[in-house]
Amino acid sequence: MIREIKITSVAILSLFAVIGCGSDNNHNDKSVQSVVLDNRYYTDMYHWNDSKGLNVTALGRGINMGNYLESPTYEGEWNNNLIIQASDFRNINQTGFSSVRIPVRWSAHTLTNDPNIIDDAFLSRVQEVVDQAIQEDLKVIINTHHFDELFYDDKDFDYQRSRLLKFWDQISKRFPISQYNQDQLIFEFLNEPHEDVGIKEWNSLISDLTNIVWHANSATQNNALGQRKVMVGPADWGGVSKLPYLELPKSSNPDNTIITVHFYEPFQFTHQGASWVDGADTWIGTRWLATESQQKVLIDYLDLIDKWNAEPGHGFEINIGEFGVYSQYSAPEDQRAWTAFITREAEKRGYSWNYWEYSSGFGAYDPYAERWLKGSYLKTQIAIDQSASLYTHTHILSKMLWKCVEK
Repeated sequence: MIREIKITSVAILSLFAVIGCGSDNNHNDKSVQSVVLDNRYYTDMYHWNDSKGLNVTALGRGINMGNYLESPTYEGEWNNNLIIQASDFRNINQTGFSSVRIPVRWSAHTLTNDPNIIDDAFLSRVQEVVDQAIQEDLKVIINTHHFDELFYDDKDFDYQRSRLLKFWDQISKRFPISQYNQDQLIFEFLNEPHEDVGIKEWNSLISDLTNIVWHANSATQNNALGQRKVMVGPADWGGVSKLPYLELPKSSNPDNTIITVHFYEPFQFTHQGASWVDGADTWIGTRWLATESQQKVLIDYLDLIDKWNAEPGHGFEINIGEFGVYSQYSAPEDQRAWTAFITREAEKRGYSWNYWEYSSGFGAYDPYAERWLKGSYLKTQIAIDQSASLYTHTHILSKMLWKCVEK
């Protein structure tokens, strides 16, 4: 889950000093038990390296550009005034990724006198970022992120709902399929619907949103090759358990729709010590050793996805849009094993994935030193998710993703 967490450059550098060399002072008491994951999970088990997974999926292996365009008031607010640069996408491509997910908080960038209309300067900035990514041969997902007014404004839900529809009407017109083809740019309507956007409300919104993109704006979002691809996931924070309740319009099919889920199971492990989760401090010390029973819990979730996708009329590409471990308190070897297990099991099933995130407080890349973080053993590839412990992000995938080159 994408969280509103800021971290100063001093804190980042401190994390490098403490964690970058692989020290684990906070976890000495956890190292009595050892991870038992099969070492093959740290390798390119399913031969995705050469194609970055694009011979199997539309999106392949990706990373999130988190905490940039979804910050509350301005880009850089959560990233020590850093903004997305074209060089970031060049770096991401060369590192071995094939896609980027770009979270966007449209609701915070509207006209003062009309909150239904996205400010053109902000829309142009998002377009510039999308163009930069596509120029570096990356597939792009743009979404609606942190639309808290929709989730929590009980008194004006219908009004906030209408705003979301109007946002996507404007976005559709700004990104015509003639300039941004269906293989380059994917629309993800809403990140992690929850609270006021329950199962019923979300299914209704999906119907209306797809109608806007595919029908009302058919002149800009359809071409001879097909329609704009959209991405939707289940309600209740995009969790796997609500996937059976997802209702898609009759016009949805595997050519125009990608199904996304977010994966943070077991939650008490992945979110131990997370300040934004009530009671998470009591979970500190939770281990994930890749025991048979622990693996089975995760496999059962993935099997639920497979079961749903095998139903008549389905057969969609599955994308794990967010996954990771908050690593301030988790043992690095556990985080590494968990991430290896999730990515390899996803690739085994032909799922694309996008790790959280690139270079913010939980990032895999150090924008100050302009390098993937020490400990990755990588010259060209790396990825990872939510973690105050920057070292583990790179180390987790150090010998298991792509064409890894030891430094």
